[in-house]
Amino acid sequence: MTQTNSTSVAERPEPGPGPSPSPARLRRWSLFGLVSGIGLAMLLIVNLVPLSLVIRQAFTPESASAGWPLRLLPEQLSLENLTTLWRAQSLTGHVLLSVWVATATTVLSLAIGFPAGWAAARWRPLETSMTRLSLGSRILPPIAIAVPLTVLLNRVYLYDHPMGLGLIIAHMTIGLPFAVLFAYAAFRDLPEALEEAASVDGCGPLQTFLLVSLPGVKGSIAAASILIFLLSWDELTYALLIQVLHRTVPPLIYYYTQFGQLGSASILAVIMLIPAVLVIATLQRLLTRAALTGGVKE
Repeated sequence: MTQTNSTSVAERPEPGPGPSPSPARLRRWSLFGLVSGIGLAMLLIVNLVPLSLVIRQAFTPESASAGWPLRLLPEQLSLENLTTLWRAQSLTGHVLLSVWVATATTVLSLAIGFPAGWAAARWRPLETSMTRLSLGSRILPPIAIAVPLTVLLNRVYLYDHPMGLGLIIAHMTIGLPFAVLFAYAAFRDLPEALEEAASVDGCGPLQTFLLVSLPGVKGSIAAASILIFLLSWDELTYALLIQVLHRTVPPLIYYYTQFGQLGSASILAVIMLIPAVLVIATLQRLLTRAALTGGVKE
């Protein structure tokens, strides 16, 4: 027994290579790689081909834009559509109004939604009603809310407001529920011990929320900001009904498409890409692996 236990490490056999994968397993992995490659290719086609067609349409003269077969790249670059649109519309005013409405909607939705989500995550009696109300508000189609909301805004003189105040209120019916749900999910995963430690150190509830809770879920704040901004930026139903004269960009795209001016509509679509890309690029560095569930784990 003693001799067996005193066997040196050098005398022990070295572990050999593991068993090679079976042919069936190799076939499964090959099939998985093939399906993944096909799915990725289809995803790229679905996303990039329409974008290429819009850009081609925007920078192709109106007379040559309806040629067949369709080309992904313009034969010759032209600013004719942009020049025509600039002469016909106060383009800067429409774009600035869209940026203002989307930004105000995002800020107000976060300012109201994240404290509400924190309260739902920390106060159990409020948890069920708050989350169900936020989810239930997304069940109704926008047009069902837009008609009575338009009547209400007309009564309080916010209908077709030059600064889009009525449209901001309407867009908050979309953005606020998402802000509450993002905040609720984030604060549920944020350890309560951090807030308790801040309270022991003398921080009040407001200081604890601003200095401890919010920094812990900054990834979720960035993700919610991107989603709410894009939802407001692209929204059409409320904008058609509420902003009749002081229009944002999406209704302009709708009207130009309806009247067959596809070049002008495509230029507006390309213009709409710019702020959206800037917002995503600005907030991208704040997005972490825990963007939807909070940035701190126990």
